[in-house]
Amino acid sequence: MRYFEVEGSSPEEALNQFIHENNYSREFIEYEVIDEGNKGFLGFGKKPALIKIVLNDVELAKRKSKLILSDLLEKAGFRDFRIETKEYYKDYILNIESPDSSMLIGKMAQTLDALQFLVDKMLGSHSSEGVNIIVDVEGYRYRVIKHLKNKAAHLADKVRKTGKPEKLAPMVTIIRREIHQAIKRMPGVKSESRGEGIIKTLYIVPDRQNRQKG
Repeated sequence: MRYFEVEGSSPEEALNQFIHENNYSREFIEYEVIDEGNKGFLGFGKKPALIKIVLNDVELAKRKSKLILSDLLEKAGFRDFRIETKEYYKDYILNIESPDSSMLIGKMAQTLDALQFLVDKMLGSHSSEGVNIIVDVEGYRYRVIKHLKNKAAHLADKVRKTGKPEKLAPMVTIIRREIHQAIKRMPGVKSESRGEGIIKTLYIVPDRQNRQKG
């Protein structure tokens, strides 16, 4: 939720102006009147109305992101697709189901990552810190994450035994974040990202402080 205090010649005018200026849908907004204002007399004593607006930016981001993704796919020439929505903790997953799934994923998930980038960019001011919008194609990202979590667990055992760092293949931010979280729960090791840009290599290294505590 986000909160705003807005002035206008009347409570209704203040609300309508806020909606128009920010291109928000009325269904995601609640408001209360703080001050009805005063029209004054012959221009004297005039006082603007003041309202407090409550914006449900999480639900707005969910709705907006799905519309953006659907529009992107249609403009790219895809017609046979369905966007299934799922929620997992703070993740709101837009899972595309289509006969063209391999094309939508692309080599090394480059097309999928491009779709993610465009949705994030176009969501812009409508984005919300209360939810992570994740674009996926037929569960591809989560299959990859499951595989990498299993591999990370195997490499963590190796790091604990040898004391030497091990690395996973370079990965994008969305996937890397999940692997970092999984490694945090593994005793005796920690993870580090190295590289430039959104694609970085994740290293599993000994966590000697954690090891000493254990």
